[in-house]
Amino acid sequence: MTGQGPMLGTAREWAIDLSVATAMGAFLGMVGPFGSYFNGPFPVRAIYWIGCFWAGILIFGLLIRLAAEAARRTTIPAPILVAVAILVGSGLQAVVVAPAATALWPFLKRFSPLDWYGQCLAFSGPLAVGFTFLRARLASQRAAAPLVVAAPAPSPAPAPLVAASVLYLKMEDHYVRVRTETGSRLEAGPMARVLEGLSGLDGLQVHRSWWVSRRAVAGIERDGRNLRLRLVDGETAPVARASVARLRAAGWLAADESSLAG
Repeated sequence: MTGQGPMLGTAREWAIDLSVATAMGAFLGMVGPFGSYFNGPFPVRAIYWIGCFWAGILIFGLLIRLAAEAARRTTIPAPILVAVAILVGSGLQAVVVAPAATALWPFLKRFSPLDWYGQCLAFSGPLAVGFTFLRARLASQRAAAPLVVAAPAPSPAPAPLVAASVLYLKMEDHYVRVRTETGSRLEAGPMARVLEGLSGLDGLQVHRSWWVSRRAVAGIERDGRNLRLRLVDGETAPVARASVARLRAAGWLAADESSLAG
């Protein structure tokens, strides 16, 4: 027998057990078994039988759960532990039921403690066995049920990069910042891999960490021998000294110098 959940059961399990006990007690109060039909009106019989079932659920429910846990932790067979729980539980139930019955119906005082124990064992024993079997069956079904884990929703794929809209690329750690006409985004580096998709565009790699499209250049900024490209979004891209000749050959610097002279 395998223990499932809290050792003494969850609040939900006890609520279900007590609800069933209430329904069964009300039913027996209506039909009046074992001659109890002649012991008084229905409300009195219903209170008595509901009380008996509540006592039985609390006593046997607790003892059987303890027996199941002991069977899980020891080598003692579960049926033996459950049988002991039923024998002990019948005695405890008799201690509760006998005073309640004789208080409602004094003529029942003629029954001895052994009579009450025998009645509780005969009535509650089969119910306790059924309760044990049903609980074990439900526990095994829960254990055998496959665990279904919802797969996380896949992250939406980034929109394809439209090469014609790219203004410049800038290295940022291990990523490449791609600045387009509509915004910017990060692509996994290196820059050479990102540049593979930009072939045919009018642009140059002006620095080891910058690639700039011609149309992104708004002007030239000079600081002594250092040269920077002023871009349309306000950024400035450094120009490596080794790239100056390529920019001048491509007409970028000449065009800018002409505009400045004008």
